[in-house]
Amino acid sequence: MPVMLRLAICLAIVAPLLAGCGVSQRGKEMREQAYSRMDRVNAGLLNEQATTAFETGQLDKAMDLADQAVDRFPKGPAHHVLRGRILMERDRLAEAERSLREAIELDEEQANAHYFLGIVFERLSRDDLAHEHFSTASELEPDRLQFLTASIESLMAQGKLNEAEGMIDGRFDDFEHNAALHHLHGQIMVMRGDGQQAVSSYEMASLLAPDDPDLLGELARLRHRENDPAGVLACLDELRRLHGQVPGLDLQLLEARAYSEMGRQADARIAYQRVVDAHPDRLACWREFGLFAWHIEDWRSVGRCGRRLEAAGDNSVRTRLFLAVAAREDGDLDGARSTLQGILVDQPDNTMASTLLAGVCLRQGDSSAAKKAWQVVVKSGPSGADETRVTGVLGTRP
Repeated sequence: MPVMLRLAICLAIVAPLLAGCGVSQRGKEMREQAYSRMDRVNAGLLNEQATTAFETGQLDKAMDLADQAVDRFPKGPAHHVLRGRILMERDRLAEAERSLREAIELDEEQANAHYFLGIVFERLSRDDLAHEHFSTASELEPDRLQFLTASIESLMAQGKLNEAEGMIDGRFDDFEHNAALHHLHGQIMVMRGDGQQAVSSYEMASLLAPDDPDLLGELARLRHRENDPAGVLACLDELRRLHGQVPGLDLQLLEARAYSEMGRQADARIAYQRVVDAHPDRLACWREFGLFAWHIEDWRSVGRCGRRLEAAGDNSVRTRLFLAVAAREDGDLDGARSTLQGILVDQPDNTMASTLLAGVCLRQGDSSAAKKAWQVVVKSGPSGADETRVTGVLGTRP
């Protein structure tokens, strides 16, 4: 058989076989779907690893894994949400916004994406846009209290208190026994200046969240503003007994003031002494203790406060007044007179210094100087501008 004929026969036989080896369109689609499923699964695994790294504070590792997940399966909205959260923590807010918007474009009902985008806008001080996305998140998942409270807080930040209160009222039935809404309602009442209603809301919040010591602290501060010293003491007692906590410095000062307002001056004195002993470098505490001691005519404590303030470089009029009465009570009338005269050089119309100087001069038998000092007192009025009251003019010594 001629060579060309044999070749033609072979081609006739092989051609159909080669044609049968081609991949059909359906086959290509199935193969692409298989690859897509593999990419989705692998991206899910990367996303889980990125989440673990993010939650343990490994932000660089989390960022790398999140990028890989997005690259592997860009159609996964959850991957963009996680990437956005990581970028938020790294304070890359513009990039975080883009990632979260991409998640929303892929799935408009991604409540988490709306919520975290709201946080991005909150950090950018765009409370109006933050509220828009917080509200969308809450509408998509109405059972998520976190989304609802964020929406309410964004209204409060804009000063839209009526709308914020309306949102709370509309959801009280759904979250009646949740402390968070009562707490927010109390904050709104504080912003409105309705102290009594604020106290009521805070009390309810504290009852619903008995394990939250911060609520008790806030309630104590609120009761102080509402002139309820007994309520302040009750809060701090509960804070110690039920939570085993030592109140913070500001609360300890409120406690001392509450004792004083209730006429329990011995307890107030102990409370102030405890504060200055625990915080010897907080000069404001020494000043307040000195004023309290002056109020109850505890001149020894007044002197202690004056010396501590002077040692710290405080040469204010108040400190020198403390030192002057301390010198007077120690019998150092010349020292007291010199200190008071120094104050009057700086502040010729200082009523308190003039009043005390008049008393010192009388005790020294210098009636002429006492009369001159009293003339300043009569002209200026009986109360000092530094909040120390005119008292104990002659002191307690003979």
